[in-house]
Amino acid sequence: MTLIMFPGKFSFFILFLLQIYSVQAQSYDAELIYQETRVSVNSGMLQKNRLYEIKINNRGGERFCKVAIPYSRLSPVSEIEAFIQNAQGAVVARLKKSEITDRSAVSDISFYEDDFIKEFTLKHNQYPYTLVYSYREVQKEFMFLDYWIPVLAENVPTQKAVLQVTVPRSYKIAYNHRFTDNFVSDTLDTQIQYTWKASCKNPVKSEIFSPKPYLFFPTVVVVPRDFHFDMPGSTASWTDFGNWQYDLIQGLSDLPQNEKNTLSALVKDTEDEKEKIRALYHYLQDNTRYINVTIETGGLKPYPASYVAQNKYGDCKALTNYFKSVLEFAGIPSFYTKVYAGAPLVEIEKELPSQQFNHIILCVPLKQDTVWLDCTSDGGFNYLGTFTQNRDVFLIDKDNSRFVRTPALGKNDVREIRKVTFAPDIENGGAKAAFSNTYKGNTYESLLYISRFVSEPRRSQLIVKNFTEKGFEMTDFTLAQPLRDATEISFSYTASSTQICKVYGNDVIFNLLPFSVPAFEKPENRKLPVQLDYPIYKVDTLEYSLPEGYTLSGNLQNQKIEGDYGEYNLEFYSGEEKIRVIKSLWLYSGTYPTDGYKSFYHFLSRINEIENGSRIVLTKHK
Repeated sequence: MTLIMFPGKFSFFILFLLQIYSVQAQSYDAELIYQETRVSVNSGMLQKNRLYEIKINNRGGERFCKVAIPYSRLSPVSEIEAFIQNAQGAVVARLKKSEITDRSAVSDISFYEDDFIKEFTLKHNQYPYTLVYSYREVQKEFMFLDYWIPVLAENVPTQKAVLQVTVPRSYKIAYNHRFTDNFVSDTLDTQIQYTWKASCKNPVKSEIFSPKPYLFFPTVVVVPRDFHFDMPGSTASWTDFGNWQYDLIQGLSDLPQNEKNTLSALVKDTEDEKEKIRALYHYLQDNTRYINVTIETGGLKPYPASYVAQNKYGDCKALTNYFKSVLEFAGIPSFYTKVYAGAPLVEIEKELPSQQFNHIILCVPLKQDTVWLDCTSDGGFNYLGTFTQNRDVFLIDKDNSRFVRTPALGKNDVREIRKVTFAPDIENGGAKAAFSNTYKGNTYESLLYISRFVSEPRRSQLIVKNFTEKGFEMTDFTLAQPLRDATEISFSYTASSTQICKVYGNDVIFNLLPFSVPAFEKPENRKLPVQLDYPIYKVDTLEYSLPEGYTLSGNLQNQKIEGDYGEYNLEFYSGEEKIRVIKSLWLYSGTYPTDGYKSFYHFLSRINEIENGSRIVLTKHK
């Protein structure tokens, strides 16, 4: 489903763009036949009228018959109407006011949100049929006129869509648009009307290590040059937009005296500035927790530092503002920093100054170094991780807000090491194995979360399902608790397998334990570029014990592959009692276009052939 940033909120909402005309049923569960959004600005008020039609072709398409309309007190909705047309175009059902329900949009990680949802479900019992619904939004404070992506879901085509924006002639706007059919601007007596039309009859879907699919959907983003959101602001430049955010967080750095006393005691014997930051960051981690609190402008304006000091919780904005205030009290300057976090990485559209961020972190420049802190994280000090690494972030500074790049994770920052010893179980036709694994990067982050925040038996279930090798039956495991600021985690376990080792008469055949590499689409099926936000680096040391009376049969051939996309190395070392295999796989980070995908796929195929085709053959002495 298409996920977009809802203006003024650090969250994502599913954009249900639903409309229809009567056409012959196709292979799609549903079709977005028509979508219309009409936006107008009058006397500083923003009004949006949305109309959606969706054709339901079968039972699978009925998931779109449950309509959820997000709103808040700053953006109420009204005039909800809906009806169903049968295949002949006759209206067979209409929505009743009593069938519309309201609920809070509070999520599992939220304490309170000023967000709500109006819901209704309208279905018919004969396919195909068309659901048509419309509603109105009114906003007094806003930073976007619209963020328009007229696509219902990845596998649902859009036949026709129209966006119309009408503003006074003196009202300045800026916009970006991509993959739209055409654009028209008409000057009326006192207004200017902008119109975009679009279709998306073959929507792309997510692929392995691809950019976000919505980046390839028709999109129009329209922002006002001057806006009022808690206070006046401007998108005329990034400097202007940064000044608005700077002003928004002023006066929020108050710390209670008892908190100041605690902080002073923590660092009174520490002279080194970086070590002061470390001690204070540990205090933050130990005494606060992440909970989302979104009320009115809470999507962009943090709660005061005193709120966090008293309540011991906050969202990313509140925790970052609190820790910025803590460092300020300690005499250490830092920068409140806006970032678009998550995976896959999405670059900021710098030609359109606007709210394009979903997370807040802290930048602390030192004389010899720069410390980066995610104040919602329980990970190591000065570790941003895969969530915010290697992307442009926006430092908020009075009259000097600017973009800088967060540090990129290198191959040794994401290294995954497996050390495995195999002992053949000839009697039962298999092998026993002892794994000793060390993980960095994304796997470290996942296991750290599981070790600290997931209780039994769910923890064991997750580990067995996601972190043990396929084809092995685990007997026991140990997930070590890493040191406080470590950026790696150790996981060891014992297991048995009937697949890694086979006995054929006098021969014992070991299959090489392959690397876990995603099964990329075949070149003829791939539609999107490959995007690796950080390297993939795996290192194996595999030791195969020779059972008594057996020797190696044949030669073991070392392999090495180097190319534009990475490196692979395989080496064998044989002795009287064991055979050691050392192998590594390094895939470079980067974005690889579709016209070069065939070469990328061939590179991985060569590696997979070696990984899955290598054998160690042992023969019993006669």
